[in-house]
Amino acid sequence: MDGPYLIFDKSSLESLNFDEAVMLDNFFSSVITPIFFVECLADLEKEIIRSKSTPEQLVGSLADRTPEDGTVTIHHLDVLRFELAGKISMVRLKGGPFPAGAQQVQLGDRKGMMFLPSKEQEAMQRWTARHFLEAERSIARSWRRALNSIDFDAMVKAVMAELGPHLRKPKTLQDAREMADIIVDQTDPEWLLGFGIDMLGVDDFKREVGATWIEQRRPPLRERFPYFIFMLTINIFFCLALKTQLLRNVKASHHVDLAYLYYLPFCSVFTSKDNFHVQIVPLFLKDGQTFINGIDLKDDLKKLVDLYTRDESEFNLGMDHYAKFPPDDTSFLTTRLWDKHTPKWRDAPAPAKLNKQLQDALMDAVKKLSESEDVAPHNLDSTSELSYVKIERKIHLRRGKWRRYSPEVEQRIIDSGNEKR
Repeated sequence: MDGPYLIFDKSSLESLNFDEAVMLDNFFSSVITPIFFVECLADLEKEIIRSKSTPEQLVGSLADRTPEDGTVTIHHLDVLRFELAGKISMVRLKGGPFPAGAQQVQLGDRKGMMFLPSKEQEAMQRWTARHFLEAERSIARSWRRALNSIDFDAMVKAVMAELGPHLRKPKTLQDAREMADIIVDQTDPEWLLGFGIDMLGVDDFKREVGATWIEQRRPPLRERFPYFIFMLTINIFFCLALKTQLLRNVKASHHVDLAYLYYLPFCSVFTSKDNFHVQIVPLFLKDGQTFINGIDLKDDLKKLVDLYTRDESEFNLGMDHYAKFPPDDTSFLTTRLWDKHTPKWRDAPAPAKLNKQLQDALMDAVKKLSESEDVAPHNLDSTSELSYVKIERKIHLRRGKWRRYSPEVEQRIIDSGNEKR
């Protein structure tokens, strides 16, 4: 059973040592955002004054600590374009990544889905291999350029000019959040749709989206375009807050901090040490989501490291033996997060062990799916109707001193040639 879906920013990951990062990877299903790469790769252009390390060494250290078993979710503007174009009927707002590369495939009478490597996943592979310049040239630079093009002053002026120069100043950040919702709900929806598309930078969709929405008899925007409304509300909120002293020391880097909020629908837990996120993120979380200060998460991961390294004989059996689930002890923050977001873990049955015959049959089916010329597309959209979903990922058998599996299982994997060295 996988742990809660978690999004982290650079500030939370760089606070962890390597062992704590291994615990993070083991107990959480990390959702890695394109913004994380943008934020980290920007350090390659900085002169690190307070450190004896080079920028490449510091970014490399972050790459080593990045969860390798995580899923890279696609860029927020791509999600928005998919929604506006009607290619997705409803963005999942209950947590979980939004990976790209899904391909519907049918072999015989069995229909399934394969996830092919997306541009974001390929960026992740270059990142973990420390090919930073290749990652920067290929895609992260365009992501960064799009974020850097945001003009906060111009955005505030546009909102104030269009939505009402007589709007009162919010008294608190919560007040600004509520005002943003009121503006969205009480503004003419046709005008708001066009205005929001312009503000969010996808104006190439404007005419077609507006015409289609009118043909569909103007359904409520919150129902038809929930992700669009979510992003637009964040921007309106930010413009309202910028007109006050509620957000102090607004930096140019806040265009990156703000962009992390666009990915909140794709996680159960968000963690950060950044004061901007500490103030803002909880305002945009749903009831079933949790914000964790990066300081608290680090403290808990350190406790887990201490717990699992006490007994050397147990430790050598591998994390799959002693850390498949968090400790029963609810004094651990990680345990409480599992109880809240994956509550069935305590009653989960032990995983069935496949005998060699079943393992060979499974590997043969996967091989046929990948190599057969008889694979054809199908039109099923619901994963509940599919016979299988194939996601291929290679991870290290060991990370530092930590074994994933027992020595015997590790050797079998090595013998099969499927390990990542």
